[in-house]
Amino acid sequence: RSQFNRAVQARRQPGSAFKPFVFAAALECGFSPTDLQDDYPVTYALPAPGGHTEWSPVNFDRQFRGPVTLRHALEESINVPTVRLLEQIGVDPVIALARRLGLQSALRPELALALGVSEVSLLELTAAYGVLAHRGVRVPLAPLVRVTGPTGELLEEPWTLGRPVVAPEVAYVMTSLLQGAVVRGTAKRAAVPGWPVAAKTGTSQDAVDMWLVGYTPRLVAGLWIGFDRPASLGSHESAGRQAAPIWAEFMRRALAEQTYEPPLLPE
Repeated sequence: RSQFNRAVQARRQPGSAFKPFVFAAALECGFSPTDLQDDYPVTYALPAPGGHTEWSPVNFDRQFRGPVTLRHALEESINVPTVRLLEQIGVDPVIALARRLGLQSALRPELALALGVSEVSLLELTAAYGVLAHRGVRVPLAPLVRVTGPTGELLEEPWTLGRPVVAPEVAYVMTSLLQGAVVRGTAKRAAVPGWPVAAKTGTSQDAVDMWLVGYTPRLVAGLWIGFDRPASLGSHESAGRQAAPIWAEFMRRALAEQTYEPPLLPE
C-alpha cells in the first residue's frame, strides 16, 4: 500500500539498542567490563530557554541496584549507570565511534544520547552492529550480492573490501557483552539453539518503538516494530517480550543450512 521503505527511510528512536556504542567507546577509553558504575538516583541540570531544567534518568523497572559492573549494566540494559558512563567518557567519543561504525543520522550531543533518543534508520543501526560482528571491519553496504548472465558468467559484483574502524579486541569484548545479554539479560528470548547469539533490545519512551538487533558469526539482522504514526505498543510491553521471539524465529530459519564457525580470538 506504500512505497515507503521503513528499513531505510524511517528514522525512529532506537532506545537501548544504542547503548552498545556507549560501552564500545568506553572500552576504547580504557574501561573494562568488570569496572563498576553507580546505579543510584541522579539529577542533571540541563540548559533550557531562560535558565535550566532538571532531568533525572530512571531505570525501566524503577529500581536501583547500587554499584554494578559494566557487563551487568549492559546485559540488563540499566539506564542510570549507562548515563553516568556517558558522562564520564563524554558525548564526543561516542558520536565519533558511531560515525566510524556508519551511523549517518543526526546524533544529539546530550546525555540522553545514552538512552537512544536520536532517531536512526534500521539499516544503519543493523550495519553498525555488523562492524562488531566482523571483528571491527566496516564493509560498504551492497544491496546486490552479484549479477550473473544466462550462462552463469559473472557480470557484476559489488566492491566489498572493508576497512578496520574498531580494534578487533574491542569488537570481541563487545560481542561477549552482547552474548551475555542473550544468556542472562534482556535478550534471552533471542537465543537460537546451536548458535552463539549477540544481541541487544531497544524500547523507546512509552514503548513507541521496539528493536532487536543482533548477530551470529555468519549473519547480522535487525528488527523494528512500531506504527508509522508513533503510538505506544503497550504501556507494559518491551522489546524483550515482543521483538526478541520474532527475531529468533527468523534467525533459526535463516541459519538452518549454515554451519557454525567460532570467531577468531584477537591477539
